[in-house]
Amino acid sequence: MRIISGRFKKQRLILPDPKITRPLRDYVKESLFNLLLHSPLLKFQFEKSTIYDVFAGSGSFGIECLSRGAERVTFIESNKESFNILKKNIQNFSILNEGNLIFGDFLKVQLNFSLTKPNLIFLDPPFQFNYLGQIFAKLSENKNKLLNSIIMIHYEESEKFDFSRHLDEILKKKYGRSIILFGKIKQ
Repeated sequence: MRIISGRFKKQRLILPDPKITRPLRDYVKESLFNLLLHSPLLKFQFEKSTIYDVFAGSGSFGIECLSRGAERVTFIESNKESFNILKKNIQNFSILNEGNLIFGDFLKVQLNFSLTKPNLIFLDPPFQFNYLGQIFAKLSENKNKLLNSIIMIHYEESEKFDFSRHLDEILKKKYGRSIILFGKIKQ
């Protein structure tokens, strides 16, 4: 897997064992970034943005954001093997000062959204993840600090979770059995 665009264009990422993570395919990642950059519904600017890459895996999404001009990315990963690969990727790209690496469960990590109000939060939990309600409860607790944040979630088509209870949908795209939903936290 490579970085698609920006200052790290065509540089390779180290990937964890595919049994542990489900990396975004290059064509899906490219489509997502095109939507973020060119969709009038999203109107996203990477320059000087703050991103949260939750369930970060190898860091592919967050590193792509930094490559495109994001100011800071907070990477959160709870799998030890994936976290070690994420650290190697951050070191290989020499972006230690642009990233905040957190080893831990997103549901248990204390985050201060007041200090680093995110412009974009990318949630890429494992398929068949049973804690979506808890994730959105945690985000809802901070909804006043996340008013302008775009929430992106990658989930499986068969997922029965009612996202409309937690997010005002902006845009939804289907890629095979994967769906990417862009929204804002309900106020």
